[in-house]
Amino acid sequence: MRIVKTRGRDEIRRLREAAYLELWPPAQQLEALQDAANGQPDKKACMEADFAAIKERLPYPDAQ
Repeated sequence: MRIVKTRGRDEIRRLREAAYLELWPPAQQLEALQDAANGQPDKKACMEADFAAIKERLPYPDAQ
Protein backbone atom coordinates (compact mmCIF):
# COMPACT_ATOMS: atom_id res chain seq x y z
CA MET A 1 0.00 0.00 0.00
CA ARG A 2 1.24 3.45 -0.91
CA ILE A 3 0.21 6.66 0.81
CA VAL A 4 0.29 9.80 -1.27
CA LYS A 5 -0.12 13.22 0.31
CA THR A 6 -1.45 15.90 -1.96
CA ARG A 7 -1.41 19.55 -1.07
CA GLY A 8 -4.66 21.44 -1.08
CA ARG A 9 -5.26 24.77 -2.81
CA ASP A 10 -4.91 26.70 0.46
CA GLU A 11 -1.54 25.15 1.23
CA ILE A 12 -0.29 25.80 -2.31
CA ARG A 13 -1.51 29.42 -2.06
CA ARG A 14 0.40 29.93 1.20
CA LEU A 15 3.56 28.35 -0.21
CA ARG A 16 3.37 30.50 -3.34
CA GLU A 17 2.83 33.66 -1.33
CA ALA A 18 5.83 32.88 0.88
CA ALA A 19 7.99 32.21 -2.18
CA TYR A 20 6.86 35.45 -3.87
CA LEU A 21 7.68 37.49 -0.79
CA GLU A 22 11.02 35.77 -0.28
CA LEU A 23 12.19 36.52 -3.81
CA TRP A 24 10.44 39.88 -4.21
CA PRO A 25 9.64 41.70 -0.95
CA PRO A 26 6.81 44.26 -1.25
CA ALA A 27 9.18 47.24 -1.58
CA GLN A 28 10.95 45.59 -4.53
CA GLN A 29 7.62 44.68 -6.14
CA LEU A 30 6.49 48.28 -5.89
CA GLU A 31 9.80 49.48 -7.30
CA ALA A 32 9.46 47.13 -10.29
CA LEU A 33 5.91 48.32 -10.93
CA GLN A 34 6.90 51.97 -10.63
CA ASP A 35 9.85 51.49 -12.97
CA ALA A 36 7.53 49.83 -15.50
CA ALA A 37 5.12 52.76 -15.23
CA ASN A 38 8.05 55.06 -15.93
CA GLY A 39 9.00 53.17 -19.09
CA GLN A 40 11.61 50.78 -17.70
CA PRO A 41 9.97 47.32 -17.80
CA ASP A 42 13.10 45.22 -17.11
CA LYS A 43 12.55 44.67 -13.37
CA LYS A 44 8.85 43.93 -13.86
CA ALA A 45 9.64 41.38 -16.55
CA CYS A 46 12.16 39.70 -14.24
CA MET A 47 9.62 39.67 -11.41
CA GLU A 48 6.94 38.17 -13.67
CA ALA A 49 9.37 35.48 -14.84
CA ASP A 50 10.22 34.61 -11.23
CA PHE A 51 6.52 34.45 -10.34
CA ALA A 52 5.83 32.20 -13.36
CA ALA A 53 8.63 29.85 -12.25
CA ILE A 54 7.09 29.67 -8.77
CA LYS A 55 3.67 28.88 -10.26
CA GLU A 56 5.22 26.14 -12.37
CA ARG A 57 7.04 24.70 -9.34
CA LEU A 58 3.90 24.84 -7.18
CA PRO A 59 0.91 24.03 -9.40
CA TYR A 60 -2.59 23.78 -8.00
CA PRO A 61 -3.77 20.15 -7.64
CA ASP A 62 -6.53 20.49 -10.23
CA ALA A 63 -4.19 22.15 -12.76
CA GLN A 64 -1.92 19.13 -13.28
